[in-house]
Amino acid sequence: MELFRYPSVLLWQAAAFAGLLFFRYKAEESRQTAARLIFGASLDRISSGTPAARRRLRGLLSITALGLAALAAAGPQWGVELSPVTDLKGNIVIAVDASLSMGARDLKPDRLSNARLLLGAIAEKFADYRIGVVAFAGDAYVQCPLTTDLEAITYFSSSLTPGMLPSQGTDLAAAIETVSGMLSRYGGQKVMVLITDGEDHSTGLDTTLKLAAEQNMKIFTIGIGSPDGELIPMTDSSGNTMEYKKDKAGKTVVSRLDEASLIKIASRTGAAYIHYSGPDTAAEEVRRAVSELDLEKSKGKGRNGFKNRFQWPLAMALLLLLIELTLMEKGYKLEFSGFKNIAARLKGKAAVLAAALLLGASAADAAGSGTDARKGNSAYGQSDWPKAFECYSRALEKDPADKRLNFNLGDAFYRMEEYGKAGEFFEQSAALPKVAAKAYFNRGNALYKSGDLAGAIASYRKSLAFNPSDENAKFNLQKALEQKKKDSDGGKNEKKDKDKDKDKDKKDQDKKDDKSGGGGDKQDPQKQKEQEKQREQEKKKEEAKEKSRQILEMMKEREKAAARDPEAAQRAAMQAGKPPPENRLEDW
Repeated sequence: MELFRYPSVLLWQAAAFAGLLFFRYKAEESRQTAARLIFGASLDRISSGTPAARRRLRGLLSITALGLAALAAAGPQWGVELSPVTDLKGNIVIAVDASLSMGARDLKPDRLSNARLLLGAIAEKFADYRIGVVAFAGDAYVQCPLTTDLEAITYFSSSLTPGMLPSQGTDLAAAIETVSGMLSRYGGQKVMVLITDGEDHSTGLDTTLKLAAEQNMKIFTIGIGSPDGELIPMTDSSGNTMEYKKDKAGKTVVSRLDEASLIKIASRTGAAYIHYSGPDTAAEEVRRAVSELDLEKSKGKGRNGFKNRFQWPLAMALLLLLIELTLMEKGYKLEFSGFKNIAARLKGKAAVLAAALLLGASAADAAGSGTDARKGNSAYGQSDWPKAFECYSRALEKDPADKRLNFNLGDAFYRMEEYGKAGEFFEQSAALPKVAAKAYFNRGNALYKSGDLAGAIASYRKSLAFNPSDENAKFNLQKALEQKKKDSDGGKNEKKDKDKDKDKDKKDQDKKDDKSGGGGDKQDPQKQKEQEKQREQEKKKEEAKEKSRQILEMMKEREKAAARDPEAAQRAAMQAGKPPPENRLEDW
């Protein structure tokens, strides 16, 4: 039996307590030496009175209370109690598509970022289940074995990125086989949650589904993406889009949600298909669907544990502190000054209690939104804006009242150049007075970036109302006002300048005609012809650029239409005398 739950804490606190006693003893010894030098032989008579005895008793009570509080923090325990144990025989494995097609941005910021949010929401909904994670593309890999540790699931899921696996494509059969192998060691109901856009390149899916049904494994499918489809961006290490993915024939790949295949998989195993409309909504639908299954549970009082008895030393410490408060060096005469001393002591003890409460609050925060917020801060420090957005979003879902999370989300949107959404979150965070000045300042910057000069000016003024000494807000307000004035006066000034130039050119021409006697000067007409020719060339260049842009847009829409309707593309290709595109697109 271990007498203390946290023996290492006890050792550190014992060392600190011994050091405190040593320094207190040395301080008292120095005080006695100084007093003996001042009072001499009369010191013994002075220090033997009632006030001195009460002072020593108060010091002893304070030291004892502090020692008992340290003892309570170490978690003393004795006595045995039976804790209820629940053994859940149902297990859930979440398979997430990590192919390149999950980088499509028909959902913001992309499909896989939404899949990670959904995975975290499902893990929270099934906190009393064993959960595993599988990542798959052209092949499947176990990302997190079956566990009840929510932190481990969150950690492994955060590393999912499009194209992270060596074998690309989408092999749903391989994912189902891997999950079936993970669940084969466990009895009872087996549940698989498949998160994918539905595009499948496997050849043995029907056989795999038949084996899964024989093993009584339910496969709930969640379709993520849009049926209309979206191009697949190819990005560099910084996340910048370099080009769009093309197939072997050189055609641009359009990835679209294949709901028919996902409905087929779910129906073959007696489960359900869910269309993704948000992480919380989809997770709640999965929880409701799984709860209708007959999952076997066994409850009972089984595991022995020691009772935590920290309440006893903590109560004794508080009692001694209360007794110490009532002891006065000059007796119990209630004077106004006595009340002031009591208030001062209460303030000091309140600081100790506040520190203890702060430790408790920090522990609760670590189990709540604080963990996600700190992960978001770490990702933001590493310039990983999408991951920071993901962590801040989870934290805000857990604690919607914390306006600091709105501020951080606005900052993440601003870094991702989503200035409209950034302005909305900055405005929401301004409800917290501590960050109102910074929130309005950042909202002004976001509105300025999006071209809303009037809104930016109003936000800068609100920021200065909260913090009139902010030089940055003053500078930005001045720049925004100048820009607004320049935009409003630009058309008028431009027209005036043109009129002045015309008048000046006319006057110069008249002077030249007067000097030359009304003819014989061929230089000015020649210059005018060159200028007109240059203007025509520039106009043709602008028209050529506009036509090129329109042609590129038409090509992009045509490629997307060809991917959605292969027969129409085939007919158009035959009319043009070109070979038709392939009916089956590669999934990247």
